[in-house]
Amino acid sequence: MPTASDWRSQAIAEQTAHLDYADFAQEFLRFNATYRREYDDMACALTPGTPGDADRTAFARRWGLVFPFRPLCPGCPVSGALAA
Repeated sequence: MPTASDWRSQAIAEQTAHLDYADFAQEFLRFNATYRREYDDMACALTPGTPGDADRTAFARRWGLVFPFRPLCPGCPVSGALAA
């Protein structure tokens, strides 16, 4: 994974030049160690006996995540704020 200093490189600038605001925000989160750690914790929440919808909703709000349309996914729970 590239380091934070790689954002100044010409190669990274060329790779990110085509990104819209949402794509750029996703890239920012991808490089944020706290977000990645919390995301990993929430990914584990998709299994029984782990944090529920309220925790996923709090995570989504804390990081400004919005999922306006849920995918039609057989076997996916109907409720939930975080899709992986």
